[in-house]
Amino acid sequence: MIKIPRCPNCSYDLVFLENRLRYKCAKCGRAFLRKFVENRDFRLWNRQLRGFGMRELMSEIGLMEEEKQKKRELTEFNKINRALRLLFTSPQRKRDSVTPEERKIREREHSQKWRENNPEKVKIMKRRYFEDHRTQTYAYLKGWRASNLDKSRLKQRLTHWRTRQAKMAQETLKSTLNMV
Repeated sequence: MIKIPRCPNCSYDLVFLENRLRYKCAKCGRAFLRKFVENRDFRLWNRQLRGFGMRELMSEIGLMEEEKQKKRELTEFNKINRALRLLFTSPQRKRDSVTPEERKIREREHSQKWRENNPEKVKIMKRRYFEDHRTQTYAYLKGWRASNLDKSRLKQRLTHWRTRQAKMAQETLKSTLNMV
């Protein structure tokens, strides 16, 4: 949608005259420089946009205040709830004394079992982590390749020969099946 500039005197549509490089009003007959009209229109548009932005900002500030109030109420509710729970619960038994090393081993075993039981979730979490840390991962790999040129070249060579070997195995299988 093209916005047609308006005359500053009578607010009628202006027409651009290419041979004179000016805008002319058909109603009052005045001519205006192109730069004057376009600058004026831009200033009006910018003023409207700033007003819209300010209204939007004020509404966001109001929403933020409401969210802060809800958080305050929720923390108060949680404090009261915790106090009631402590008041009406029986004392807890003391757990077996476990060393920090044993606790780490138990946590590691538990997380390993969880990963075995939830492979889809693990894949999703890994993918999400990679998407969030893509630049850091690539920067680390680039630095590793630069510092370990021999190892990286060896890895590239191995992958190349492995793919070649797989292709050769497929070709021999095809030729043996065709012979039979």
